[in-house]
Amino acid sequence: MFTFSLNQIKHWLFSACILAIFAIPGHAQKTSAAKDKKIVFLCPPCDLDCDTIHFEKPGLCPHCAMKLYAAYEGVENADAYHGEFTDKKVAVLLFPGVEIIDFSGPWEVFAAAGMDVYSVASSTSVVATSMGLKLKPDYSYVDAPMPDILLVPGGNVNPADTAAVNWISRVDKKSKHTMSVCTGAFYLAAGGLLDNLTATTNYPAVEALQQFAPKSKIIANVRFVDNGHIITSAGLSSGIDAAFHLVSLYLGKAQTKKLANALEYDWRDENPFIRSKLADKHVQDFLNTFIPYEYKMTTYTGDENQWRVDLKVTTELDKADLLPLLAYQLEQVAGWKKARKKELWNFEENGKKWMAELVIGDDGSNASLITLKVKRL
Repeated sequence: MFTFSLNQIKHWLFSACILAIFAIPGHAQKTSAAKDKKIVFLCPPCDLDCDTIHFEKPGLCPHCAMKLYAAYEGVENADAYHGEFTDKKVAVLLFPGVEIIDFSGPWEVFAAAGMDVYSVASSTSVVATSMGLKLKPDYSYVDAPMPDILLVPGGNVNPADTAAVNWISRVDKKSKHTMSVCTGAFYLAAGGLLDNLTATTNYPAVEALQQFAPKSKIIANVRFVDNGHIITSAGLSSGIDAAFHLVSLYLGKAQTKKLANALEYDWRDENPFIRSKLADKHVQDFLNTFIPYEYKMTTYTGDENQWRVDLKVTTELDKADLLPLLAYQLEQVAGWKKARKKELWNFEENGKKWMAELVIGDDGSNASLITLKVKRL
């Protein structure tokens, strides 16, 4: 008589199952078929003749220099759908003095996502941008195709331009998204598109936009604001972040992050760079005092809680002249309060207390060495 342990029985049953699986006709066919297929190497599709060449060895394509990838012979060398692109249409407003980065940055993002991007202006005559770049718009207000997305950049905006405001308002009614960059928000406000919404713009223009759009809530501590249909972004490069955000609504965040990396842009969907949070905003009024004078900035550094600026100012004014001038600027323009200690000031922002210290020296010539330090208490 033979006796078997429970473990031996389990082992034999497992082996029998494995043999049975491999004995199934379909499985045997797949295994042998895979062995019969030849593996070749292709270059990623580049729209050149090398797209149709099958290489025997891996390496770089001798025609387009792209790295070859492994594929089975007979597989079509074409991009399958990977969720990388969307065929939305984007109309970009152009006007005299438009800020280049406001439209060119988002344009690059939208186009890289597969969108059809085109420019629109009052006419198709050449438009000079803020930095002198001259562009010929693709369409005028009259013949421009209706877009899915309307991009309104900033720059030398003119909210009194009724033709531009009316066109924006008309397109906005049919577009899925309307997005402004920087002071482009003034065009939206002029058409009443920001009424009862929270919005943002370039940090120095926040106060002016709030006055211009009293029915809106204008905030400064964000990179952009998404109201669902209306998206407003802060200044300049902020439009790039807003464009990536908008693309992510169509492609998802994972694919959008891949796209951002391909464009070598550090897109941070969370904890982004926000200009208005840096403490250097508190030194801007101070620096304006030196507009009439020649100076060289030797230090400009800090973070959200502190900032320091050092200037070497060339002027005939001595410390006795500079101190009351700067004190007047800090107290009357910036609204700071003089502390009891000499050359110290206190101020508050959103309930947070700050201290500023001003130091004035000289280098032995006609230059004054001036340091301003602000620090959150």
